[in-house]
Amino acid sequence: MNILEYENQIISDAQQYKAKISRDIWGVPHISGARDADVAFGLAFAHAEDDIKNIAENMYLYRAQMGLKDGSSGAVIDYLIKALKIRERVEEQYQEVLSDDVRSVLEAYATGLNYWMVKNPNNSFKKHFPFTAKDIVAGFAIQNLLFSGVVSSIQSLEKLEDSSGQSFSNLYEKDDLVTGSNAYAISPSKSSDGSTRLMINSHQPLEGPLAWYEAHIKSEEGLNMMGGLFPGSPFIFVGFNENLGWGFTVNKPDLTDIYKLVINPKDKDQYLLDDVWLNLEKETIELPVKIFGPINWTVKREVKYSKHGPVLEIGEKSYALRFAGMEDIKQVEQWYKLNKANNLKEWINAMRMRSIISFNGIYADKKGNIYFLHNSSSPKRLEGLDWSGIIDGTRSKYIWETFVEFDEIPQILNPSSGWLASTNQDPFKVTDPKDNLKKENYSQTLGLQTRMTNRAYRIKELFMGKDKITEKDFDDFKFDNSYSINSRSYHYVSENFGLNFENENLKKGQTILRNWDLKTDFDNESATLGVCVLSPEWLAEQAAETPPESEESFKTCVEDTLKNYGKLNPKWSERNFMYRGKKKIPVQGGPDVLRAIYGLEQEDGDLKAVGGDGLYIHVSWDKEGNQESKSIHQYGSATQDESSSHFSDQLELYIDEKYKPTFYKEEALKRNLEREYIVPFKSSL
Repeated sequence: MNILEYENQIISDAQQYKAKISRDIWGVPHISGARDADVAFGLAFAHAEDDIKNIAENMYLYRAQMGLKDGSSGAVIDYLIKALKIRERVEEQYQEVLSDDVRSVLEAYATGLNYWMVKNPNNSFKKHFPFTAKDIVAGFAIQNLLFSGVVSSIQSLEKLEDSSGQSFSNLYEKDDLVTGSNAYAISPSKSSDGSTRLMINSHQPLEGPLAWYEAHIKSEEGLNMMGGLFPGSPFIFVGFNENLGWGFTVNKPDLTDIYKLVINPKDKDQYLLDDVWLNLEKETIELPVKIFGPINWTVKREVKYSKHGPVLEIGEKSYALRFAGMEDIKQVEQWYKLNKANNLKEWINAMRMRSIISFNGIYADKKGNIYFLHNSSSPKRLEGLDWSGIIDGTRSKYIWETFVEFDEIPQILNPSSGWLASTNQDPFKVTDPKDNLKKENYSQTLGLQTRMTNRAYRIKELFMGKDKITEKDFDDFKFDNSYSINSRSYHYVSENFGLNFENENLKKGQTILRNWDLKTDFDNESATLGVCVLSPEWLAEQAAETPPESEESFKTCVEDTLKNYGKLNPKWSERNFMYRGKKKIPVQGGPDVLRAIYGLEQEDGDLKAVGGDGLYIHVSWDKEGNQESKSIHQYGSATQDESSSHFSDQLELYIDEKYKPTFYKEEALKRNLEREYIVPFKSSL
């Protein structure tokens, strides 16, 4: 098929859909259509208008072609994806395990992206076209690598064995900035006016393939969701409809096991299982790799498989890999069911699918229900064994096949305290102590985290400090920029308080830290030094590593602060910034505070916000069930086009810690409409 025939085929395919794209005064697309498939087609086209770059470049990952993008470092990721046979599973299971409804949505979405390509022939991403529905399914399946902990488990193993240096890291650019999230809710009993309130505040990189995009999708088949999604998704990941809403936060249950194999010394292709030498299955995979410039090379690598899963040969040792969701492609099905849910029962039934293998969920609805779920597709493991380390690969009884039952994972419905909060913390500390679950009632094989974030301490202190919560309180909690005296961060900084220094600069720095009120507001003269000192501990905790001595961090920060600012007490507004195009504006907040701002140090010592608070949404239902909603994006809806008025039109509201209306209701949208158009365009007929 030549290019003209191909383009005509896309135009013909597009004629089976019809979607209306209504962009509000902030440029946010509200897409409507008769069918869910029509809406998916329109969403793809609208999102491509705003961010085709990240949608298209995701294809490197989805197609296991990272080697063509990043060279040998990318090929390591391709190896893992191909060893897990993700694309093969999609090909084999697409028709069998996905419903007709979901496939129709996926195919419409792919057609919408291809239609955008035909209508914009001078784009820079044509090499990635055509998109297919199977590309989208593969992308969702690959997300399990990011959220199962498998990559970090392999990295830990590599460090332990001092391997060659190739690392299974950076599945996504800036994936290390997926550092946490907030979601919290109150029921009518805790609210000053009898409202139910939900705060949706997942933290993501501020740019790239994991940055939030805001959209509203509505069909005559019952779909009416608004919220955040990532490039390449036909579904809303966090958001609300007229009846309910939810936020997700990252959790870290133990979903991955690495087994140490015993290899036959007489035959390196055999391993011991239940006292019998079994043959490893072997396959050869091809990995395209960019050498330099336009020159590529295809490398062939052998992959071995045991009954546990694919085998990793690290140093002189062999390990097998097994993790939750490694054979599952039904994430798209579960996201679709969540987007279609209209009450608590339907939402929970969607979560019972277990294809979304992790995330904490905070749910609220117009009936006044609030609900916490420590979602995890935790393997059904043999009790009595320490599953936190390397597992004996010589016994088949350790090879799990199923998950624990949904009702066996932590969840709380309508606590008497009237509040729930998830901030990536211990799942047994998400509400008032009298309502929290008891850890001893859950299997140790779940490997549930016991960490407490600073955000967890602060939200608990804020909720328990007030009998009733007003709307203003609820928003003020979101923008709280303080560290708790109970937090690891404070304890780490305070280790310097009692030390004896002779150096005058160290003495001055010590006084600045002692006088810190633990806030990260604009005029704070202790935050620059304080955040600098606590950051190494926070980064080490994120990487499950031992932090440097606090005194060492303190001395380094004193030296660096003096070098960069000529003083030890610059205001936080002199150090912490949002960058967007030519704009550079101070911002309040910092790492692991509820006003989450994660900065990357620039050459001049200033911090550039690169992760944390992106899109966040406050949705509420009053006593009569009437809904209100407001949101803000860190930049604006036009994520790539600097010439657009929506490239950074929300930035100053974001800096001022204010919201914009969502215009979710049809009458509000009509009054605040910027432009409206139908796709496919009539000119293509």
